[in-house]
Amino acid sequence: MKIPFVKMQAQGNDFIIVDSGKINLGEEEFSQLAKSVCDRHFGIGADGLVLLDKAKPQMKIYNADGSIAEMCGSALRCCGALLTAETGKRELAIWTDSGLKAVFRNETDPEYITAEIGTLVLQKENVIIEGFTGTYVNAGNPHFVIICGDLSDNPHLQAGKLISENHFFPEGVNVEFMRIISPSEIEIKVWERGAGATLACGTGAAASVFTGQKKGLLQDEVKVFLPGGDVLISSKNDKFYVGGKTSLIASGEYLWKV
Repeated sequence: MKIPFVKMQAQGNDFIIVDSGKINLGEEEFSQLAKSVCDRHFGIGADGLVLLDKAKPQMKIYNADGSIAEMCGSALRCCGALLTAETGKRELAIWTDSGLKAVFRNETDPEYITAEIGTLVLQKENVIIEGFTGTYVNAGNPHFVIICGDLSDNPHLQAGKLISENHFFPEGVNVEFMRIISPSEIEIKVWERGAGATLACGTGAAASVFTGQKKGLLQDEVKVFLPGGDVLISSKNDKFYVGGKTSLIASGEYLWKV
């Protein structure tokens, strides 16, 4: 079965995007497709598969392990880059499993896309998991944010999986380790539920800034440095937005041997 695709990335968070309106598959089949196409040795390789129904428009995200992600800021920006380029619009809205989200194309740089994350919810503070004290946040998907003094020893690789799969989070959780540089700059490293260590995470960046703001440590606009690049998180009227560069990597047909 030949499946047309494009591959895009946002700060190294990469996705295979297919037009789901033109592919007649069920949810379980899409889950299997995600595991196959996202494999970095036997597939194309990606952090996730994005089903983009351009007619609605609506996106649905499958992690590399075939599980469903309710929301993904990086994938949303990639879809926003595609749709604004195709329609010529500078602003539009995309349906996600976490609701309708606005996306905006920068007037002078079409690769710079800002996406609405929405209103974040504080679930619980000062939770101790696997020896780490963190903040449990919902950003359309679940996050556990840990403030650290140093990230040079890559704590996300050592503890990310254990925290993500801890029984405290029955559906798993995305894990962010955050170092505060200044009130307007932070650095984070991420372990994503269903994908592992990734180079970036838009909702994770927003959850980290939200956590820092709740503790009185961060401003309304914060530059977030990730292993794959940087994004700008801004908050206004209780809504969070993530902005950063996106790019098209490749397009073609994936031969899926079902």
